[in-house]
Amino acid sequence: MTMKCHDNMTVDELKDWWFLHSKKFKQLPGLKWYTINFPIDCSPFGSPVIDGFEELWFESLDDLKKAYRSSIMQNELENMRKRNLCNPELFRAVWLEENIIPLKGYDKIPDKKGMIRLTGICIQPPTMTKKDLKDWFYQHAANVIDKNGYVIIPGIKWYTHCFALDDSPFGSPKFNGVAENWWLSLEEIKKDFKSDVMKSQLKDREENIDIVDKSFFEGFWSEEFVIDISEK
Repeated sequence: MTMKCHDNMTVDELKDWWFLHSKKFKQLPGLKWYTINFPIDCSPFGSPVIDGFEELWFESLDDLKKAYRSSIMQNELENMRKRNLCNPELFRAVWLEENIIPLKGYDKIPDKKGMIRLTGICIQPPTMTKKDLKDWFYQHAANVIDKNGYVIIPGIKWYTHCFALDDSPFGSPKFNGVAENWWLSLEEIKKDFKSDVMKSQLKDREENIDIVDKSFFEGFWSEEFVIDISEK
């Protein structure tokens, strides 16, 4: 879920609300991992188009559907509507299938505090099929992985692609693909973004996505907060 503040809410108020909201959502049945992320306004992508997003991981689509039907989810979504947080112009919710990019040396999602995320959200260009978009995501990732399976951008600690599922109670997906990388710190992501490899990756995106319509891509750095779901 991505969210932008409405006119009567500040970003700080949104953050306060989100952490209170997480105390309810972390009770969802079948939940395996939960993060809240707040964009940092110092990335090369310009001012973030959202004020925050949260991600909830489930083992299967069936588990997600059960969680969605639960009273916890439905009651909290209703509370969000009453708070005017589900305004279609400010709120997006998408069900996604996650695909982990194998990287030598990494075998689990990072769980350190204060990690920085790079998130790239893409809308499927009219010049591409769903398969074309997925193929582009994978060739984009292959550009930064050497023949031995190691990532050549030193700061990246994890890499996933997520692709939207059509079968969602939130209607047609507002975006179709998401790429995410994790860094240990803001200093490390800034350092890597100065490299020729990263500049080449940005150019690759511009030549394949932005060339159709710049609004088809949203990029931002964000600070990640891992919600402890062990204490329910």
